[in-house]
Amino acid sequence: MALILYSNGLTEIYKPKNSIFSEEELVSLFSEFSEIKTVRLNSILNAWCIYGYSKNEDLIDFNRIASDIIKESIYSHVLYVHDSELNTKWNVTDFVISKNYNEFLDEIKKYIDIIAKTILQEYEENEQTADIIPQLITMGSTIDKRILFLFDPEEQSKEFYENEEFYRFSQRVYEYISNNKQEKEPFTIYSDKKAMIIVNTSNVKTFLNTILEKFKSKEEYEICTDISKIIDKWTPKKEKIKRKYVRKNKNENK
Repeated sequence: MALILYSNGLTEIYKPKNSIFSEEELVSLFSEFSEIKTVRLNSILNAWCIYGYSKNEDLIDFNRIASDIIKESIYSHVLYVHDSELNTKWNVTDFVISKNYNEFLDEIKKYIDIIAKTILQEYEENEQTADIIPQLITMGSTIDKRILFLFDPEEQSKEFYENEEFYRFSQRVYEYISNNKQEKEPFTIYSDKKAMIIVNTSNVKTFLNTILEKFKSKEEYEICTDISKIIDKWTPKKEKIKRKYVRKNKNENK
């Protein structure tokens, strides 16, 4: 068993079809990249690290945890493989296997957790930056392995709403919701191949009115009109059913 570490911090176990990985199994994981790179981990015995590389890297793919582990900027998911699962004929493995793959997996998972906690601590210590960026609640992951975040308007700092960062955030939200019609719960304000950000139904109109006011202050009235229409039309299906049921009861009581 090997371990995949995605750029969003999620991990996944990757098993070979047989006892060792074939070249095709390893290469297929990085088909979207122009090159495949490998590096030996000095911090963990019997471990190979495999990752993708392309000349035009997308900043959103930056894998901070893997980069901190390898001490090199990585813009892809990363596969950590134990020597026992590589073909000895490739002449890339150590002669001495110090740890079995279960011990290897435990060690790499702990190492990733340590790095992740260090990154989180750095983030929390930078209070000034934390106050002016959106605070997102991690909800888990989607079926297609994107990390799912919740944006709660009531949990944001006063500094965030007053800072220019909120305007940039509003622009990104508008770009998404203007091109992706929202009809069902949950209301999604941003989504890409790595993450999805949602807002609870009870907070949708409050949130939309907040960004509406921001665009008004910038005198972007065309955008304001679009957002007003979205606010007026936003009635998730669950609410529609409930309203129809209420009207039906009222008619019966007449």
